[in-house]
Amino acid sequence: MTMRLFPDKEQLKKMMRGGLPLIFAVAWAPMVWMLLAALLGPVMGQLFSSWQPVVAILSVATLAVTLLLNVVFRRYGLKIFGMLTE
Repeated sequence: MTMRLFPDKEQLKKMMRGGLPLIFAVAWAPMVWMLLAALLGPVMGQLFSSWQPVVAILSVATLAVTLLLNVVFRRYGLKIFGMLTE
């Protein structure tokens, strides 16, 4: 199946390098959201009288944590599998 979609190995590697971090971010964003909502939601619910600022702050925090996890996993994943020499 993969040979029909990607006859060239370099094309497959290019797609995997660019596509997998995006899939990772999309898959992990709801889990990060639930964790942050469980940890920070009750405290922020007490601080703000409305739910809109809480959701806005949680959205930005989820985006930031997901991007940070993406960068960390890319950096250390490449070091672990010996693809990066630093």
